[in-house]
Amino acid sequence: MQMFDNFTLFLIYWSYLSYNKLFFFGILNGAFLLSYNAEDESKAKIFYAIVGVLSVLPLVSRLMLPFLGDLIGINVKPIPDFAWYWLALAIVSWALAFWWLRTGVQKFEKVAKKLTKVSSLERNKKTDIRYIDKFLPQERERFDPLKHIDYSRGYFIGLSEQSDPIYLKKGDWDTSHLLLSGRTRSGKGVAAQIIGTQSIQKKELFVVLDPKVDNWMPHIYKKACEEAGQPYVLLDLRQSAHPQINVLQDCDYETAENMLLAVFGLGSKGDNADAYRAIDRKAARQVAKYLVDNPNVTPREVLAVFGEDWTTAEGESKLTATVFAEMFGEMAELPSVNRKHGGIDLQNLVETGGCLYVIGDMLNTRIIAMQRMILIRLLMIAKNREQTDDMKIIRVFADEFRVHISRPFVVALGAAAGWKLLCVLGFQSFEDLRDVPGDLDADMVKGAVLENCAIQLSYRIKDAATAEILAAATGTILVDDETRSIEKNIVLTETMEGERRVSQSERYLVDVNMITSLPVPDPDKKTIGCGVLVGASKTAQFCFTSPIMVERSKAAITPTTPPPDAGDANEPPETAADRVAALELLDGPGTRPGMVLDPSDGRWKRLPKVRLEAE
Repeated sequence: MQMFDNFTLFLIYWSYLSYNKLFFFGILNGAFLLSYNAEDESKAKIFYAIVGVLSVLPLVSRLMLPFLGDLIGINVKPIPDFAWYWLALAIVSWALAFWWLRTGVQKFEKVAKKLTKVSSLERNKKTDIRYIDKFLPQERERFDPLKHIDYSRGYFIGLSEQSDPIYLKKGDWDTSHLLLSGRTRSGKGVAAQIIGTQSIQKKELFVVLDPKVDNWMPHIYKKACEEAGQPYVLLDLRQSAHPQINVLQDCDYETAENMLLAVFGLGSKGDNADAYRAIDRKAARQVAKYLVDNPNVTPREVLAVFGEDWTTAEGESKLTATVFAEMFGEMAELPSVNRKHGGIDLQNLVETGGCLYVIGDMLNTRIIAMQRMILIRLLMIAKNREQTDDMKIIRVFADEFRVHISRPFVVALGAAAGWKLLCVLGFQSFEDLRDVPGDLDADMVKGAVLENCAIQLSYRIKDAATAEILAAATGTILVDDETRSIEKNIVLTETMEGERRVSQSERYLVDVNMITSLPVPDPDKKTIGCGVLVGASKTAQFCFTSPIMVERSKAAITPTTPPPDAGDANEPPETAADRVAALELLDGPGTRPGMVLDPSDGRWKRLPKVRLEAE
């Protein structure tokens, strides 16, 4: 009995000591919540359970003291009573455990992620538009592109992400079309500046078809021509401009027919109007034949000869070439392309080289037609000239390419490189190229552009479909695709497992997120645009392009050909004798039986079939 009492006193002593000294264990009572949240049979669950049991030891001791005292007849009452302190700490503990599971664990995950050192064996990742700046080059200030021109290394395009000059190989420069794409003011015109300057320096003929009148390019190209000793010719096609060129001058039959078919869209389209287009094509051949026999006539003179006949029905079909007459009449009414003498000679420019800057329009259909006609004329000159190794390159920058599209040009785009007619095609998105003439298919145009433009320089684009196409052109790379498991804990908070699994995946080298977020020029910061260059090397690369700085001058935007004087205005003969001498009987080549052309009013007149005898 004495031994039992001693053992009981021992338990009372340690229970009292545990209660008085370890009441603060109540702060650990929240471990029960953590244990319940942990995975079954995990070490964490066991650990939290043990801690939770230890936390209730002071409370158990408090409850055991009166019972143990009764066993040996002693009144045991803890003084002071710490039970309320333990209970308060237990409540705080559960609140902390709840906060940890609800909020704290997510904050800890964020900190842990920042402090975690990623494996050096990990490859690139897929891009995230929220953090796209990590994948893009930093903004760069302007530089002087002329300082980097070095023909021993190739043809300068821009600077790489590491500020190294990027050059096109001579073989690529001499044989490849180039595609410039990007939204307005993203950098396309700046790239065209350096390309055109080097083209002029190499004695090529650089032709600019500018339908929106750029603020800087005419001045840059004029200065380049002056420094290279090459001619600079500006052709203003707008309605207000004076006569400067005869677009039909010296055209052979094939050239004239193709020009008219392309400009007026007279190809078969498989609809009910094809019968009328056949009549229009017949009229086009009629004009082509007439130009062969009369090489210096202007569109206005051609209309005077055939205009009435095109609108007069003949035969049983009663079909007329009225549509052709109206479209040809629009061309004849445009002063800039009806120069009789002393106008711009495209054939001569091809031989000399230099720069032909053509100011056009994006809205006026007549001027758009003339832009297309000039492009087809250059194509035919390149095709029909003697194909030699030393023939000059004709390089055409067709800005806003959609207004220059015609069936003959698109069909011949691939072959044109072999004729040394190389194109720099500028547009904003492939959606622009869906606005094509009726005799063309939009997908065919897009395919021809992508297939034949071996070199592509793409700036920031917002159109997702276009960005996808251009991203695909950069090729794919292997990246690590990370996966993690997310679980919901007992307090309905999602948490991520610490373990991550990495699998092999692919993405475009420069993907859609990157193309739609490329740096663009900022005039206030004097920073420059950045594009993605494909075709200049084995892999696509970022390319910064900077403008060429020049002073603007009035001469650069003034038509090179002065207004015609009175003698060049194609005035009719003033005397009756001159008029009689000018009459041409239509019994020979290029004539019409029983009719004569009276230059006084430019009309064919029916006369008796007589032949004038020379005095």
